[in-house]
Amino acid sequence: MPRTASRRRHAWLWGILAVVVALYVAMSVSVFTTPSDRYDVHDIDAVFILGPPTEARIAAGERIAQEAGGVPVYLSVWPGVGCRPQFVCVHADPWTTAGEAAALAEAVRDDGVRHPLVVTGDEHVMRARYIFDRCVPVAAPVIGIDEHVSLAVRFWQPIYQWGAMAKAFFAGCADVRPGTTRII
Repeated sequence: MPRTASRRRHAWLWGILAVVVALYVAMSVSVFTTPSDRYDVHDIDAVFILGPPTEARIAAGERIAQEAGGVPVYLSVWPGVGCRPQFVCVHADPWTTAGEAAALAEAVRDDGVRHPLVVTGDEHVMRARYIFDRCVPVAAPVIGIDEHVSLAVRFWQPIYQWGAMAKAFFAGCADVRPGTTRII
């Protein structure tokens, strides 16, 4: 093979690699630097913690609920997981962010929630905000909690979040239905 063809192929490979790295960096920046929504703690009438129910999310949700005057805390948990008495636990159906948005929409409809605050991990703010803005009939600010996760999880999250964002864009909202199990 002539030398120029080999150089051209290497240049193409380096160019493709540079584009892939640039896209990944852009995805990472958009996922990890999406700021949390602003909220006034005095306007909140419920805190909704998205799953998985990590200790960091629970601690932040409980703290905010207390600052807001002891408002109810809704906690999204897997089916079969027990519920602590201080929470209203929901088993979203499906157990996805869209299912969790449907569970919050159900709380709006059935419990009179008008000013919820959504708590999630910082990598999930962008996608959760998009879904909750589309699928919940009231404004639901979303805040992200910095959860200390492994480097492998940090590396994977931008890819996962953008893939799930594309799915959310095409899938729409989950149905609000009585199928969501609530444990009070």
